[in-house]
Amino acid sequence: MSNSQDTSKYGQSGVSSRGAEASLDALLKHIVPSRNFNPAHPPKIESAYFANVIDFGDGMGVAFCTDGVGTKIVVAELLDRYDTIGIDCAAMNVNDVICVGARPVSLVDYIACSFTDERVFGELGQGLAEGARQAGVNIPGGEISQVKELITGIDLVGACIGKVDINKINTGAKVAPGDIIVGLAASGVHSNGLTLARRVLLGESREEQSANVRKHSDALGRSLGEELLEPTRIYVQPIMEILDAGIDVRAMVHITSGGYCNLNRVQADNIRFVIDNPPLTPAVFSLIQETGEVSDREMHEVFNMGVGFCVIVRDEHLAEGVIKIAEKHGTPAQVIGHVEACQGKEVVVPQKNLRGTGQSFQ
Repeated sequence: MSNSQDTSKYGQSGVSSRGAEASLDALLKHIVPSRNFNPAHPPKIESAYFANVIDFGDGMGVAFCTDGVGTKIVVAELLDRYDTIGIDCAAMNVNDVICVGARPVSLVDYIACSFTDERVFGELGQGLAEGARQAGVNIPGGEISQVKELITGIDLVGACIGKVDINKINTGAKVAPGDIIVGLAASGVHSNGLTLARRVLLGESREEQSANVRKHSDALGRSLGEELLEPTRIYVQPIMEILDAGIDVRAMVHITSGGYCNLNRVQADNIRFVIDNPPLTPAVFSLIQETGEVSDREMHEVFNMGVGFCVIVRDEHLAEGVIKIAEKHGTPAQVIGHVEACQGKEVVVPQKNLRGTGQSFQ
């Protein structure tokens, strides 16, 4: 579906989720065969998962992924504040790496820019360093590319590696009916859906957004820009403690673009994820939905709706252990649902009458 045909609010703002899926399929048609080009170090996971793992022999696997902050960087530009956006860059990568059961080790950054400025780049470095500190990783290098012909402003992308025993790779293949879904709270919008959030809350044009970004919102208790710039929560420390505690974790899922439909990425079949106890909707999402008249379907497809990460375990007792560890690290958590048997694989949110297959809700 092209952007011009997309009737969703997100499509009207310039981002076509379904168009992205079709484009990814076209790309993967050529990329997937490369899995066989280096048989000495094969990838161990299907391409659609959060991160992949390369087998280096002797039972050692190296997990890796790459991601950026998207148009959240525009909010930083509007506020002329760049000291937190690096946290988002680290978070989007390390939160994917831990989904496969790996411990993040190292992160590199790539900054494409149309200008250079000592203060701005110093602030970018502050955020990257803080993200690395929270995740317990190092940043051994990176790249700055001045490409004024391609972009206006800055684009920030990272790539992360982690380590995992080959026999401990977790892709959710053991998820089964009766399992319990624990949701770990998001810190805010995180780094997905910012194009829609900006246009709804700040206005269509850059001029409108510049005028509105510092407006105080009584509903949020701070300015609109401060709310949208809130850094993505990093889940490395609680997840590593959960794994080190020996809790039988069936799957770990980073809730990003696609919302709860990210649960459909687990590599088990004939299961239904029932989200029948979601947390109260954070104020920022209620404000986006009401102001932009965005449907429940699209809100749950574009945003995390207050849950940034899910841990699936066998029973309520183990769920209590997950919640206790998460809260010890300052991350609110609760049981948000369970797993049922079904034909195929889907996510349902009964309160909103939503049913999702793949990355989309119906």
